Amino acid sequence: MPNLLLISHGDYAAATLASCQMIVSPLPDVKAIAFKQTMNQNDLLSEIERVATSFSSLPTIIVDFKGGTPANTALRFQANHPSVAIYTGLSFSLLLSVATGTAPEQAYREVAASSGLLTTKTAAKTTVAPQPTKIAPKGGSFNVRIDERLIHGQVATMWTNRLQLTRLMVVDNQVVKSSIQKTALKTACPANVHLSILTSKGAAKRTKSHQYDGQRVLLLVKGPAILKELADLQVTLSAINVGNMWTKPGSKQVAKSVAVTPHDIADFEALAQHGLKLYHQMVPAESAVDFMPLLKA
Repeated sequence: MPNLLLISHGDYAAATLASCQMIVSPLPDVKAIAFKQTMNQNDLLSEIERVATSFSSLPTIIVDFKGGTPANTALRFQANHPSVAIYTGLSFSLLLSVATGTAPEQAYREVAASSGLLTTKTAAKTTVAPQPTKIAPKGGSFNVRIDERLIHGQVATMWTNRLQLTRLMVVDNQVVKSSIQKTALKTACPANVHLSILTSKGAAKRTKSHQYDGQRVLLLVKGPAILKELADLQVTLSAINVGNMWTKPGSKQVAKSVAVTPHDIADFEALAQHGLKLYHQMVPAESAVDFMPLLKA
């Protein structure tokens, strides 16, 4: 069987491997990585590099689901190692089929056919069937979320469904320069939702010219600095959901999924001075919490 690297949110990949080994005996050519909540995407990429290069030859990668941080980070790894194939939809059935001699692509198709799953192999070879475009009611809505993962599982499923989004707008002055990151974002974006990847100036120009009127938009940024730029460019912003900010040197934890540096705090205070309301809500099922008092706790 080929070398396999399994990657999932939490211990799902390791548990799947352990369950499979109960049936087929140890699988020395299969290894698992757990993406923990304390890790950021760069941490995960480093772990993938470390584990993948420990094989005799680069492994085929199977991740838990399309659009999640494991999938997006695997795409970054693939950009530097184009021969690596990536599959989504990690399952016991898929792993057992490969472990008992079925070629990964054939096993993938057989499991997908039997389960009715929608599946994809690698970003470069993905083709998505056309979907009808959602039409938002007149007036639309404009939502703002800080999330260092940008488009990932929670945004692509939970928030997209809750807000009935028609467009995701990623605003980041560095991402627009990276073909790798743009490819990952396009892959993670739901098929029936439009995607814009813009600089702060580009976003300001488009929103101020009412280009997205009538659409349901979620504006995504990695941190408060880019929102301060937009506010300084006189873009009208709605309430800001501070959802996820990774731990960094010199940062302090102010919520389970949010860590801020002194520079972040200054930017948040500037946004508050602009009259903007900030709240923390990681997933729709949680209650929104006023964010500014968390900075003083």
